[in-house]
Amino acid sequence: MTATATLIDELQVQRRAWEERPLVRALYRDWYARMASLLADGDGLTIEIGAGIGTLRESLPGVVATDVEPTPWCDRVVDAQDLPYEDGSLANVVGVDVLHHLPRPLRFLAEAQRALRRGGRLVLLEPYGSPASTLSYRWLHHEAWEPSADPFADVAHSSDRPLDANGALPTLLFFRRADELRRRLPELEIVHRERLAMLAYPLSGGFTRRPLVPARATRRLLALEERLGALAPVLAFRCLVALERR
Repeated sequence: MTATATLIDELQVQRRAWEERPLVRALYRDWYARMASLLADGDGLTIEIGAGIGTLRESLPGVVATDVEPTPWCDRVVDAQDLPYEDGSLANVVGVDVLHHLPRPLRFLAEAQRALRRGGRLVLLEPYGSPASTLSYRWLHHEAWEPSADPFADVAHSSDRPLDANGALPTLLFFRRADELRRRLPELEIVHRERLAMLAYPLSGGFTRRPLVPARATRRLLALEERLGALAPVLAFRCLVALERR
């Protein structure tokens, strides 16, 4: 079986989970709306890297969906670490759960800095390592979690297999070592950081684990999430980050 066929098989599993799990859909659609509110206005293309099963386009109908291999849900094959766009030509680059899959995430961030126009934005939804979620990611999640990694080292943090990962990288880059990121990429300024997804996300089972609550609990869980906002630094499983090209 080819690498592309394997990727599509795994994405098909995610697509079925999306269609069968109303809590997962509700959570991601809320996050997509938050992403949309952070996008830069004006001229230029908005591209999505690592489009996966293509659900972001439901909330951002004008986005150009790209992925590292051809899939039924992407418009163009693009390597996020070598963007095929001219300097200053993009209005927005968006990604959902993709940066932590890139072998060299700093190379991608440098490419985004180059390709974005002034005032353009990079908007990313990624795993976040709170005290609660770190335990889950390290011991219960199928992806690797290596918080001791140096995110600025010019080494591969994962293999070239598209779904390989180090889930700790976003927390390291945008929270724990954000000052170093600013020093290395001074034109790419962090303008928004938000911790999300406390109880509802782990209880939903995500895309790969068994749901722990019935679908009828969706509305009550989402309401509870809103009331738990102050506990996000301790409980959050996700982060939403926006960086602007200055």
